[in-house]
Amino acid sequence: MRLFVCVCCIATVAVLAPSLAQDMTQIDAVPAAEASAPLPTNWSPPGRVGRVSLVSGNVDLRVSREPAWTDAQLNQPIFTGEALRTDARARAEIRIGANTIDLAGGSELELVSLREGTTQILLLHGRIGLHLRETAENETVEIDASQGGVWLLAAGGYDIEAGEGDRPLRITVFDGKAHLAGASGDIPIGRGQVAVPASSETAGTAPIEPARVDEFVAWCRSRDIDDTRLAAPYYVSRYMTGYDELDSAGIWKINEQYGPVWFPTQPADWAPYRFGHWSWIAPWGWTWLDDQPWGFAPSHYGRWALIDEHWAWVPGYVERPLYAPAVVAFLGTPGVGLSSEEGATVAWFPLGPGEVYWPSYTRDLDYVRSLNSGAVQDVGSIAMQADGEPPLEMFNEDFANRLFATVVPRSVFINGRPAALARLTLPERRLQNAPVLMASPQIAPASAQRLARAAAPLPQVARATVEFSRKGDTKPIRVASGPSRGRMPPTILRGAHLHAPSYAGQARGRQIIVLRVAHSRGGPVRKG
Repeated sequence: MRLFVCVCCIATVAVLAPSLAQDMTQIDAVPAAEASAPLPTNWSPPGRVGRVSLVSGNVDLRVSREPAWTDAQLNQPIFTGEALRTDARARAEIRIGANTIDLAGGSELELVSLREGTTQILLLHGRIGLHLRETAENETVEIDASQGGVWLLAAGGYDIEAGEGDRPLRITVFDGKAHLAGASGDIPIGRGQVAVPASSETAGTAPIEPARVDEFVAWCRSRDIDDTRLAAPYYVSRYMTGYDELDSAGIWKINEQYGPVWFPTQPADWAPYRFGHWSWIAPWGWTWLDDQPWGFAPSHYGRWALIDEHWAWVPGYVERPLYAPAVVAFLGTPGVGLSSEEGATVAWFPLGPGEVYWPSYTRDLDYVRSLNSGAVQDVGSIAMQADGEPPLEMFNEDFANRLFATVVPRSVFINGRPAALARLTLPERRLQNAPVLMASPQIAPASAQRLARAAAPLPQVARATVEFSRKGDTKPIRVASGPSRGRMPPTILRGAHLHAPSYAGQARGRQIIVLRVAHSRGGPVRKG
């Protein structure tokens, strides 16, 4: 009798397997991640970021509140609390919207604050060149060093040496105007001038010399881009980091349905989010780092559409666009991915125009709506369930690009290896019927040490305060600001990115679960 029952069960499974295989996935062990309290309802990550736009030689990056330095990578986002340093023979560059910061050899800086209307940099060692192409009326750009603070008051070109030991702070203004506050007092610096303050100088004075161009300044200028010759600023905001690389790598066209779109000049096998790798970066979690210098803006803003058999980036105009780690959706089971003959895989595809990007790292509905501005016609229609998850209706959409998903072994994904070299091919039906996971596959990084830190207050900044007069008004300003070196207790975000969202069901140990699936009633005939 027992044999008969077993035979019947096997026969039943054999009949049902083809229809259930797309909607059922066996849960394997997920990399360890401790349970955590929900994210604060009103917390949102930095919306303004820069990018590492050049790495020449040994360049290191340090994450906020972390003691260790790691190799900086092209297109790595850099934001409040992070630091960058160069070896004696290395050079590096950061671009933040329209503005550029070049680091000479043997330099180190920290982004104390990078937010709307404020850029505050702590120059710890060495020398930097700055080209401010865009400054808002009330925007503050502040460079702090051990010997004083410098305020850049207008668009232009600047060169600042930190000064160490017997060497004084040195501020050069090629174009624009600056203001120095330090031991020498209040010193304005005009176009074509160099100020070299010294502690022995009378308050309010410092030697003023004519500005000179040396090898470092010439190198900085060689990397300048003439904004007036670019088409991109006509179609996207100059506050969008990475826009300046687009003109040299593609063409702009006006599409009847989407408006301005950008076509990259790439081979036929190219697809968005395929030529690069994934990296776990707090506080967002999984972040796409594109291989191409022009890949930053199209990877972190806007949407992608297939137009006449060619991929087109649809930016949607937003005056102050918010950064996203990767505007994609994933396919598969939370914490597992998709099964295949090669084992567990991770699959993702670019979201198309009108499709909502729902991040896993915040529950701030206003932030989610702002993040989708320009890509979703009515952001007011974006709603949130009581548990902070997106409503189930979102997953009944016909995701336009799901058949063009990039699929790689899970080990390639979590270890940050190049995606294109390890790409796998799954049946079209498998991609079409797989469950959709918004913004994150809920998979932990390879090392527990890379788990994201919680949304904690930024390190305290110690400041000395003086006053200076600008336009007839007297206001307090900060001098030699820097992060407090006191030990701060680390607050770990234990797996908040890694919980299975409610729309995907609940997994308990090793079991088979049925997931609610976003089916597509049709799609493009071309596969990426």
